[in-house]
Amino acid sequence: MVSRAAAGRIVIIAAMRRSALAAVVLAAFALSSCASLPPPPPRRPRRPPSKLAKAILRTARAYLPEESRDLRTPRDCSDFVDRVFRANGVRLPRTSREMWRLGRPVASRNLRMGDLLFFSGARGGRRVGHVAIYDADGIFIHEASPADGVRLQSLYSDYYRERYLGARRILSD
Repeated sequence: MVSRAAAGRIVIIAAMRRSALAAVVLAAFALSSCASLPPPPPRRPRRPPSKLAKAILRTARAYLPEESRDLRTPRDCSDFVDRVFRANGVRLPRTSREMWRLGRPVASRNLRMGDLLFFSGARGGRRVGHVAIYDADGIFIHEASPADGVRLQSLYSDYYRERYLGARRILSD
């Protein structure tokens, strides 16, 4: 006959063996499933910006207050974008809503220098009310308002992230 204390130890030892066995089986399963995954597809290197895209951003940055006081302040965001593109030989329609119809849509993960970004107006919604030019690394340049002038902004700021509607590529590849 086995004493109660010995019986308790036997139960504990058996439970420990079961949990150890379960851990080994779980680890083997995890390792075998990792080995069966195909390797991730190779990342395509980002295409360098075109000469035209660089020229457009150079022109846009010239409107920043710290760069020059000689340029006339644009009336609004679409006037700013139009002036910048026009200075580089690209004609655009007058309003941001008309610009929204140009080019082809671009996913936010595929943005390139010179792409146009579109946002809803100050009240939100799904209607285009603002346009900007994408620079790089989540930064865009735009005229926020005539009083604020042209400035660089993060696409990841709460204000613009909530109002982001999409992007269009106007410049050819």
